[in-house]
Amino acid sequence: MSSRECLLAYELLQEHYGKIAADVASFLLQNGWQPLRYIALKANLKLDQVRKALCLLIQHKLAKFHVRKRKIVEYAINIENVLSILFHPKFIYTVKLLYGDAAELIVEEALQHGIILMSTAIKNVADRLPDENGSGKIEKAFKDLVQTHFLQREPEVEKNEEEEYIVPIFTQNEADLYRLPTLSEESLKRKRSDDGSDEPKAKRLKSEHETPSVKDDGVYWSVNISRFQQYFRDQSIVASVTQRFGTPCGEIVRAMLRISEVTTPANAQSTQPISSAEIARSLPQKLPMEHVEQHLKLLSNDEDQIVQLFDDSGSGGLYVVNLKNSALALATATVLSYVQQRYGSKACRIFRLLMLKKHLEQKQVEEFAMIPPKEAKGYLYHMLAENMVIMQEVPRTPDHAPARTFYLYSVNIQRLSRILLVKCYKTCTNLMTRHNHLIKTNKRILDKEERITAIKVRVNATLPDADEAQLEEIEEMMTSSERTSLTKHQHCCNKLHTAQNQLLNTIFVLDSYLNALSSA
Repeated sequence: MSSRECLLAYELLQEHYGKIAADVASFLLQNGWQPLRYIALKANLKLDQVRKALCLLIQHKLAKFHVRKRKIVEYAINIENVLSILFHPKFIYTVKLLYGDAAELIVEEALQHGIILMSTAIKNVADRLPDENGSGKIEKAFKDLVQTHFLQREPEVEKNEEEEYIVPIFTQNEADLYRLPTLSEESLKRKRSDDGSDEPKAKRLKSEHETPSVKDDGVYWSVNISRFQQYFRDQSIVASVTQRFGTPCGEIVRAMLRISEVTTPANAQSTQPISSAEIARSLPQKLPMEHVEQHLKLLSNDEDQIVQLFDDSGSGGLYVVNLKNSALALATATVLSYVQQRYGSKACRIFRLLMLKKHLEQKQVEEFAMIPPKEAKGYLYHMLAENMVIMQEVPRTPDHAPARTFYLYSVNIQRLSRILLVKCYKTCTNLMTRHNHLIKTNKRILDKEERITAIKVRVNATLPDADEAQLEEIEEMMTSSERTSLTKHQHCCNKLHTAQNQLLNTIFVLDSYLNALSSA
């Protein structure tokens, strides 16, 4: 974990959860697992403030805890979930495209609450969508999100009263994370509540009729971040294959990923083996079997090995999408794009040559790249100074004399991905800081625009037939210079948001590649 990650996490937590929660998280990021009282003492905060901040962070799955042998509960920050706050708008937009407005609001409610009951989510969404016909459509959207694993069931918690400290114990099996409450669970719960009730039967039936039709069984749900990351990874792979091989190949890879999207674990190296006949049946636009097999052979013979032949027995054979090779191909393309934009096309040619040949001397680079020696030397030293290229000394004699030493240049994609990821975190922090500075600088104009908008809404509500003169008079409350400053502010904010969205794509590609290497 780098200092840039910690700084970005602090900025995100301060913006969304306040300064106290950010201070507690920053202390834990710097010191690792720590108990409650030690955090309060060293962070110079009140014990109650630290307790509330930790409860908030745990509820949103941004912090975690464990119990030591001496019955002391220690806390730490889940840095991956904290950094995923950057992708929350993308989560919401993705669900809206896939399942509609009701699912969008369900995910938004889940992100706002951290963990939430199914009935609470449906009730809140129904209040925000008065045009929906009851809660049936919203409940269906909720179940669709669970079935496709975008929402997951939170583990049940029991309290161990025998211990000196009440320790939560997780009792839910991992296989049940995407299981909706069944009728048997609901009936058992209703039976238990009825047996202990002293109310008349008619009154109980009336109260049951008034309660919502959704039964939760006390089960809480949360957003499955790894499932969203898997979906974004699949979209990146499809876009890369489509750009390189064309639309038919992209649709074939999309079909393979869609077939195994729910059955493939988040840290798997490849998808489940799929037959060519099953791939052909899953395509939205039917292609002849011969064309599907030709495209699969083309993909499997590519040097990147994104699609691999798993087994050639049977008709057509079985194919898999190698997720590790896909992550490497995307990260390599990102690094090459950075090198070309920063150092130029000739430097990118040298970089590609080093990737292909692994180790080369300076004279070999000049010959193979067909670049004048002076230019090649300048590009190599420039990239070497910025750690984009590695130089290794191979002495021929024990005295390490320069005249009798080989100087070999090489490239390490994994190392460069980490370097670029840290730079992306730094850039993202700078964008957020700049955006906050713009809002603070133009706060007076923004507040004035908000007041004018509120007045216009009030006038339109009370006087539906208001003439244009009244509305123009309201608009004139803001001077021309203020309106110019407001337009400039909005233009700068739009540019910052666009830059941040593009930066998030780079962060996701590099982070996915490094996670694939760590899970290998």
